[in-house]
Amino acid sequence: MKKIFWLLFWGLPGLPLLAQSDTAFLTNPRLASVPRARLEKEQQEYNQYMDGAAIDASRIKSFILVHPDYYISLLKFGELVQAGSIAKPENRIESFSAELLNSPLGSSVKEIIAMEKTKLGPGKSAPDFTAMTPDDKPFHLTDLRGKYVLLDFWASWCGPCRMENPNVVANYNLYKDKGFTVVSFSLDENKKAWQSAIVADHLDWFHAGDLKGWHSDVVKRYMVPSVPKSFLIDPNGTIIATDLRGEDLGKELKKIFN
Repeated sequence: MKKIFWLLFWGLPGLPLLAQSDTAFLTNPRLASVPRARLEKEQQEYNQYMDGAAIDASRIKSFILVHPDYYISLLKFGELVQAGSIAKPENRIESFSAELLNSPLGSSVKEIIAMEKTKLGPGKSAPDFTAMTPDDKPFHLTDLRGKYVLLDFWASWCGPCRMENPNVVANYNLYKDKGFTVVSFSLDENKKAWQSAIVADHLDWFHAGDLKGWHSDVVKRYMVPSVPKSFLIDPNGTIIATDLRGEDLGKELKKIFN
């Protein structure tokens, strides 16, 4: 009986997901109004539940089912939706408490669900956008047509983003003379922090942003549920892969350029 209820409520098991880091959850701007002590408690319980177990969609769903009033559950729900692991998410989200659904995080997850049918992925055209560079010059994504472009959404406050940057730098240096480049779109709202992180991480490529954080029209257009989030775009402006990190980025670029 439990199994039948599980499938009716959640749908079939989905893709493996990574655990949320302490820094990424506790410093998420969409949770700025939530007491820190509450977030720390939720993070601790989530980590304990996942300790020693495979971090996959089924395991995360079971945690959410027990804790529908936890912000970390709603955040994970959004990630599962984004990964295509939730059947009919517009119905499932109603299981969360009103407090969560009316929060900034709740609003952002609802937006993810609303745009899921038009989700950007391989085979779709990368929407053009205009934004400002750190030195206040206009940047247009279409200016880079003719190159393979990694469009990387990040922020100076995002720990996982900063940890991934050395890998992107290494791949950029390998292929920058073969027609590959990177555009980092920042979710920073503090310009100085944005500029300092660029220098500190040696990100010697294109940068754009609008200092609007999660309220950015570009972030919404690309349906970015969390950072890091990336799109690999071909010379014609078509998305050919998403969320390539670690060895996966190097393997994909090697297939293209070698």
